[in-house]
Parts: sequence; C-alpha cells; structure tokens
Amino acid sequence: MASLRRFDTQARYGLIASFASILPLLCAIFFSFNRYNANLQAIEYGKEGKFKIVFILLILVSVGLSVTGLGLGFNSAGQRRNDEQKKSWMAFFIGAAGLSAAIIILFAFKTLGLERGVG
Repeated sequence: MASLRRFDTQARYGLIASFASILPLLCAIFFSFNRYNANLQAIEYGKEGKFKIVFILLILVSVGLSVTGLGLGFNSAGQRRNDEQKKSWMAFFIGAAGLSAAIIILFAFKTLGLERGVG
C-alpha cells in the first residue's frame, strides 16, 4: 500500500475518488428521471418503497467520494514534491463538480419529491 504522505499518491487516490463519485451520482440521476412524472412535475416515490433510502444513500456515497477527491487534490496541488500536478488539479475540480452536482440533485429531489401512499 502506498503512503498517503506522498503528494503524488494523494493526487492519484484523489483522482480515483473523484471519478468514483460520478457513478453513484449518475445512478441517482437515472433513478430520479425514471420516476419523474411530467404531468405532475414531480418525482414520485412510494411511502413503503426503498427509493428514498437508496436515493439518499447514493447521494451520500457520491458526496463522500467527491469530498475525499476534492480534499486530496487540494492538499497535493502546488506542492513541490508532487510530480503529478495535473492529477491533483483534476481531482480537485472533478471533486468540486461532483459535490456541486450532488447538492443540486438532492435539492431537486427535496423540491420535486412527491411521496405516494403505496410503494
């Protein structure tokens, strides 16, 4: 296992975490668009279903990974001993974009979510 004290290792792991944050975010977007009702202009989900739990978990995983990538990228960017500056900056900006998108999708769900009585 590589040491996280090295800035090039932080850059690599930050980039991996930032890219990994995109997958659960895309799943959450897909699930919300799949449940979107254009006539009601709402994302419908059942009261006893597991949609809301899975959606929130996907957003939390995405936020956790993007904050990790953002933090590792920010910490290693600009360091003299970092041979992989591009990876640091990519991790930082992809993590920031993933975090912003997750917050926007969560806000859209809270605003447009419509709970139905039956799952």
